[in-house]
Amino acid sequence: MSEPEQRVPFDHQEAEGEKPRLRSFADALRQVNARMVLGVLAAVALIVFIAQNTDEAQVNFLGWDWDLPLFLLLLITIVLSVVCTEIASWFMGRRHRNR
Repeated sequence: MSEPEQRVPFDHQEAEGEKPRLRSFADALRQVNARMVLGVLAAVALIVFIAQNTDEAQVNFLGWDWDLPLFLLLLITIVLSVVCTEIASWFMGRRHRNR
């Protein structure tokens, strides 16, 4: 009895005798989509935001005192507001479905 031939399910190599084709710059540009462009623009805007808001801000909350960079304080506020909004919308949607 002979052993069954083991095959690779998908061969990523080019066929024998063919050279791998180099991607041109135009081919690479075709792969760029709007989500990538918006992501890069958002990253640049965030870097500019951080660079312009490096001053220290004093935070007093429930008896605690902190000194934080202004950009960090604003980012924490934004993240907390998004989280609270998502929780409220989830709760309201769930409440609406139960009726």
